[in-house]
Amino acid sequence: MTEAANVTNSVLTTLDIGSGINSTKLAQDLTDAVKIPQKNAIQAKIDGSEASISAYGIVKLGIDALKASFEKLNDANELATSTGTTSDATKMKFSSVAGSAVAGAYDFTITQLAQNQRNTSDQYTSMTQSLNSGSSFDISMAVGTTKSAVAAIYNATATTSETTTLVVGDGTNTVSVESATYNNITDQVTAIQGATGYGNLLFTVHVNSDGDGIEFRYKAAGSVASTPTFTGTGSNHTITNPTVGVSVPTAVSGVAAEYNVTGTTAETTTLVVGDGNTTVSIASASYANIAAQVSAIQSGAGYDNLKFTVAANDANNGFKFTYKSTGAVTSAPTLTGSGSSHTVSTTTAGVTAVNAAAITTINVSTDTPAGIVSAINQANTGVTATLVDTGIGSNTYKIVLSGQTGSDGVFTVTSSPDLGFHDTANSLQTAQDSIIGFEGLTLTRSSNELTDVIEGTTINLLATSASNVTLTINNDRSTLKTSIKDVVLAYNDVQTLFDNFTAVVSEAELAGALSGDTSLVRFLKDKIRSAIFSDSSTPSGNITGIRNLGVTINQYGIMSLDETKYDAALLSNYDDIAKMLTAGSSGQNLYESVGKGLAQDIVTTLSTFTDSKGMITSRETTAKSTLSDHEEALVKLEERMDVVYNRYLQQFGAMETLMVTLDSTRDYLTSQFETLSKAYEVD
Repeated sequence: MTEAANVTNSVLTTLDIGSGINSTKLAQDLTDAVKIPQKNAIQAKIDGSEASISAYGIVKLGIDALKASFEKLNDANELATSTGTTSDATKMKFSSVAGSAVAGAYDFTITQLAQNQRNTSDQYTSMTQSLNSGSSFDISMAVGTTKSAVAAIYNATATTSETTTLVVGDGTNTVSVESATYNNITDQVTAIQGATGYGNLLFTVHVNSDGDGIEFRYKAAGSVASTPTFTGTGSNHTITNPTVGVSVPTAVSGVAAEYNVTGTTAETTTLVVGDGNTTVSIASASYANIAAQVSAIQSGAGYDNLKFTVAANDANNGFKFTYKSTGAVTSAPTLTGSGSSHTVSTTTAGVTAVNAAAITTINVSTDTPAGIVSAINQANTGVTATLVDTGIGSNTYKIVLSGQTGSDGVFTVTSSPDLGFHDTANSLQTAQDSIIGFEGLTLTRSSNELTDVIEGTTINLLATSASNVTLTINNDRSTLKTSIKDVVLAYNDVQTLFDNFTAVVSEAELAGALSGDTSLVRFLKDKIRSAIFSDSSTPSGNITGIRNLGVTINQYGIMSLDETKYDAALLSNYDDIAKMLTAGSSGQNLYESVGKGLAQDIVTTLSTFTDSKGMITSRETTAKSTLSDHEEALVKLEERMDVVYNRYLQQFGAMETLMVTLDSTRDYLTSQFETLSKAYEVD
């Protein structure tokens, strides 16, 4: 209808028929007179909301950047950049050096590398060769060994013929022998043994087995806290530690736990068995006896993953749960069913092995090489099995067992049928610890990766060494200064954003975008400044906050760093600065209630402004909702104005139609009057 009226008006105007007025333009002009002021007002609100949303987003980015700058200061390892070098990369090297590692040069000797035990089985014709006539069997896997305490023995070089004083010490007691002439080492040992205080020494003194040095044998087994000393005016003495002292706890053999579970022989029930981690569920069925229930459980999905085996008890009126490995049970097994209740009671308490082998019984349900490998790996004893095709001869398959590195990783395997793992010819490698000399101490470790010798470093042992290998750590603390400067820059950037977004007159982009929310800006300014310049939750010495590092704010709110003051504080108080900023920790658990250092305190505060429930995010969400309302109002205005415009077109169309009718009537009457007039004319 509207389109037809518009066309009619256009045609009449073109043909110069009707009023001659451009009614389409007139309708638009009349509509715009009402529409444009309202549209401009709504658009201004839309523009304001969009600017606010953009400003909130930029402020969040700015605060997140400030937060990120403090996150560089909340980890002690990241305050400095440390590098490590080695004098012999073929023997040992650093794999990682944290910034907190103490600078220095450290001397090592590597007497022995750690290695794991490796054994092979007998040879088999195929992966599927039957080894027990198709029947299942058990393997007993004992991991670890009972260790005996060892008394340390030190060896000192000596000169056979000399005139010298002799001074022997154990770190607490000292024995001195005045200068004398000695023809051999035996005379020197005799002189020491006869000296005052000899009996108080922690060791006895002897000629070594080669007769070319002196041996110190400690009286008590265990590690030695202080290396023995041997000095004299006549010659130097080098002391080595061929036998390391070892302290071990009393051996306790592990015991596998057993539980008795009551049952009902004939019933219809569900069965659900659990060990605290794994659950085996059997759907409801009718059972004539306990043996049938046991068979159903053993066939259930996940049964092999249970920590225990399930069998009928000796009286056949209940169940016996026998744990596969030795050790105390922290969570008692469970058996439930819909048909009856089951009472679980301990018959044999599990005992965790102490300084003794932990024994695990591994059931091999498929008596093939492949079945053995699968069963051993599923047992998770620390020993892994691999099936290898040697390609030699007709019997080409062997099972290779590999334990954990270190002397605690030793294992023994027994079974019937005998698989050959214990045969001497099938031993590929024995388990042993690494033995390292470090700054005069002898250390043993179960691995060739050392993480607890030099704090903040990981050291890899690669080969034994006949002489010292020196590891050197250098610290570059300029990283901390760079990070502090980043904080200053990020803080000032945030303040500039606040100033621009609240400025009434400014040429900055989005100037005044938050002029209607100055209360939020003032709140954020105060809270951020207060958080940064508050005392650390872990002050140290005279360093209580970032202001002690030369960081200040002037009267215009601009932050700056006094580098002279910073350099002086760093030179004399680095450890205190690290404690103040990081609580002296790395990789903190942020959910602990203990102090975490100023940097993390600030990060936590800043996070409350920008997270999903933070006030800036809330303001941003509100602005987006308001924008949506304004956009909807603009759409509704357009709809209303379309109705007004169309009404004008219809009204003007009707007017033009009436004008055409009147023009037609006028023309008709004019023609009639002219005809009548001509009828009375006289020729």
